[in-house]
Amino acid sequence: MSDVIYIDVLIAINIFVTWLLLACSVFFSAVQVKRWRLLLSSLLGGAGSLLILLPPAPWWLLAIEKLLLSALLVFAGFGFVKWSRYLRCFAAFFGVNFAFAGLMLALWLTLKPGGMLYQNGAIYFDVSLLAFVIFACACYAIVRGLVALLRRRHPGANLCRATIQVMGSSVTLPAFYDSGNRLTDGFTGAPVAVAEYDALQTFLPGEFRPFFRGELGLPDLPGEHPWRARVRQIPFHALEREGLLPAFRTDQVVVKAGHGTQPTPGAIVAVTPDALSDGSYSMLLQASMLEK
Repeated sequence: MSDVIYIDVLIAINIFVTWLLLACSVFFSAVQVKRWRLLLSSLLGGAGSLLILLPPAPWWLLAIEKLLLSALLVFAGFGFVKWSRYLRCFAAFFGVNFAFAGLMLALWLTLKPGGMLYQNGAIYFDVSLLAFVIFACACYAIVRGLVALLRRRHPGANLCRATIQVMGSSVTLPAFYDSGNRLTDGFTGAPVAVAEYDALQTFLPGEFRPFFRGELGLPDLPGEHPWRARVRQIPFHALEREGLLPAFRTDQVVVKAGHGTQPTPGAIVAVTPDALSDGSYSMLLQASMLEK
């Protein structure tokens, strides 16, 4: 192949690849991230591909460079809340990198294209950008399919259904079980799940809806109101945000996953005005709500 490397093609290809790797990592780690963070991390990944222009480095120096670059990309893409979450995201990103690179190399060698350069952990293909995008999308689909197959073997990490029950009324929501979520009520020790306001709006009493939307404080209602003793505020910390979420105590939350159900009496449901997903679920469960 020609020794000429087009910098714009090199950076564009690696921005696209980094985005795909991050998207797979998000899917695998089940961590919610902001799109601007994924874009920032992808841009850093594109800039990191300029390492290919340096003289060949020894393997130990290359390993250090890749670890530092991966740590930076994960920090930019997922943020830092606590070490356990960061290490989970780092492990997902590193694992997806290995899987994606292996599939890319295997498929590429099978098709036997003309021109490929791999140096200092960066890769460059002497092909049209459109052909590479199509090829990379195929690799992404394969990696995501493998991840989905693995997650299907671990029901605790899958989507499920959760029924919230309060004084004879109930609402069932699509929910996601996050084994890393250990949020509890500081007063009672009850597990705290988080649900979207839009999904609960018709279930909540009308006089309390402004409170659950975060617009007003607790309404001035008589102490005998059936919901008065149930509502409270729960401290939360997520990414760069922290504060108080309006919440209510349930009679129980019944989670249905796989072929069984598990009730959690007295569970707390915190209400957020933000979307928790792209529409696939509207409630995040606390870890103990699906642990036997």
